[in-house]
Amino acid sequence: MPTPNPVLHFGPQRPDHVPPETLTDRELADSIGSLDRKVRSARQAYFVAQLAGILLTATVLGLGFALLYFGPTPFLERVFGKSTPATTYDVFLWWIAILVLAVAGGAFGDQVLRGRQRTVRGWKYRVAELRRRLEDAEAVQRRRATEAPR
Repeated sequence: MPTPNPVLHFGPQRPDHVPPETLTDRELADSIGSLDRKVRSARQAYFVAQLAGILLTATVLGLGFALLYFGPTPFLERVFGKSTPATTYDVFLWWIAILVLAVAGGAFGDQVLRGRQRTVRGWKYRVAELRRRLEDAEAVQRRRATEAPR
């Protein structure tokens, strides 16, 4: 069996992502199988990235609402260790604490969610690219099957 020319197999990728004509039918079938596995894996990663973003958003919102639910009296009792009705000063401290946490949490949450969105977009583009490459390879395989001498 002759050794394949590595220059033909490892040349630059064509701009249209069509598999090279130098691939044998077996190599083309192997590459289609590999692309199919990659598409499934990328779809799973895309789903996990979306799910993580949804869960992170729900967690941040849930923690914010839980903080607002407890109100100034339990908050100040836990912080200062006193058990008295909330005064204007206590409520003022409560709202200052809420504003500080909202600003800091909002900035942190914004950065985390933007990063998560970039990850989701990256997986979305990866799935689209792999799908296009798989469709091109399958089209070449179908064309070869119809052009095969009988």
